[in-house]
Amino acid sequence: MKAIVRIILLSLCLYSCTEKQELPATFNYDTEVIAVFAPRGIDDQSSAGQMYKGLTQITDAQKISFRPVFPLTFEEGAETLARLAGADQKGCKRLIISTDPGYSEHLQETASQGLIVNTDSTKLLIFDGDFKHDDVYVAHVPYYAMMYKAGYIAGKMNDVENVRIYIANDNYRYIREGRDGFIDGFSLSKANEVDVYDYSTINDDDTEGFMMRNIAYMSDAHECSKGDFDMILPICGETIWGFLRYNRENPGEFYTVGVGADMSIYSSDVPFSCVEHLDRIVSACVMDWMDNRLEHYRIFGLDEGWVELVVSEQYKSLMEPMSQEIHRQATEKEEHYAK
Repeated sequence: MKAIVRIILLSLCLYSCTEKQELPATFNYDTEVIAVFAPRGIDDQSSAGQMYKGLTQITDAQKISFRPVFPLTFEEGAETLARLAGADQKGCKRLIISTDPGYSEHLQETASQGLIVNTDSTKLLIFDGDFKHDDVYVAHVPYYAMMYKAGYIAGKMNDVENVRIYIANDNYRYIREGRDGFIDGFSLSKANEVDVYDYSTINDDDTEGFMMRNIAYMSDAHECSKGDFDMILPICGETIWGFLRYNRENPGEFYTVGVGADMSIYSSDVPFSCVEHLDRIVSACVMDWMDNRLEHYRIFGLDEGWVELVVSEQYKSLMEPMSQEIHRQATEKEEHYAK
């Protein structure tokens, strides 16, 4: 049954816009957005969930077609993206979106072979693609500055001395940015070395580190609770939910930094969260595309409010002033880091 559903979904995405869908008469049948998600699926607080929400809202508001694709594997998703981006649909304005940086390497190879279509009617937008190409449009959401602020505040906390960062895979640019930003910010106040644990070193699959919530809950969180670490920063997708579950069941043992969304509602041990407003970001990209002003490379950063450090309510009086005082330095450091 799953195979049948998958075939139907992929087939729908390859239809021409001119093959009319069962949409209300007010819809623009000749304009569509196709977004290929990671095989990890989506939930409301995940990056993919935020993008799905934003795309649903903006396409509904603009009365254009939206086709989400949920492949079972990264290979299937990459092949779908390459096939869609390599075919120019005459009489149809189509934006194809790669929502996950896990597709970046495959799409870079496809672009280098001249197999990406870039016309008035067909454009490919890649989120956090780690390359530039004339036929590809890239939306970059930098992590360095907001993580720099998080590290700075963590270093100012009297009960935080030892920190561990869990990363899914440092092949991802935003993960490298987040790791380095936090470490640089922390070092302003504390001389202690930040420990980094890379899940990709224990997995054959480079993407498995994003989906290890059970390991995080049953093993890694218990290790942290022994007193070796006062705070953890999980830059590893849905794996963070394992740590948050442990926090809820065992309050006060260690802090967890929220990543992606404000996660203070899930545990009182989340002092602050590094938040990316991907719903608004992807909506802005769609509007730029519809207005024919999509930039080949656009940065959605801290200064413009696309990402931010959100301090949890019970810590605001203490930490909000710290966040404000380090803001300018964080953005300047990010500019230097990017070079």
